[in-house]
Amino acid sequence: MFKPMASIFTNHQIAGHYRAIDRAKKCIVPFHFEIQGQEYPEPAKETNWLRRLSGTHSEKHAVVELTPSKVVLWSPEQRNLGEMQLSEIKLIQIGAIRWHASAGIDPRHAFRATIFVVTDAGNYYFANSDMDVLPAIFKFAHTHNIPVEDPLHLIPLLKVGWHVAAKTLHETYHQLVEHTGYPDSKV
Repeated sequence: MFKPMASIFTNHQIAGHYRAIDRAKKCIVPFHFEIQGQEYPEPAKETNWLRRLSGTHSEKHAVVELTPSKVVLWSPEQRNLGEMQLSEIKLIQIGAIRWHASAGIDPRHAFRATIFVVTDAGNYYFANSDMDVLPAIFKFAHTHNIPVEDPLHLIPLLKVGWHVAAKTLHETYHQLVEHTGYPDSKV
């Protein structure tokens, strides 16, 4: 079971700089994911009309792109930070961490998806604000014969959709993480 450090970088600009790969080996780093053309979370609509016409975006994020042959890490400035062949991946573990522990918060916003990638060269720890990325990664990994661990049993729970599953996860999170190494409190 993985036991990453609990600290999380909240600024995507920090996560996207040239040492993002080194940071992703030491602690959970937020990245957007792009899986076969679908981005998680879905990009916000551009409000600046000039940028809309030109096709550029105000918000830029670091991205993990999963292609049929490799994994590519992109900086917010669209610089290639590194690539890894899919054949180098030994295992992917999917999970969730409690982001906010406030009782009054909407349970859909209380968690972040975690994606831990295990290779011979080291482990990489990613977070994503869209829980719908987990079934997409599970499907992608299954298609490419990459083993997936789901210690919190999220895939069956997410089949009903995140809006319905969030309340159940919020109520049962303490029992789910009890012997997994995931932190029970917010990070």
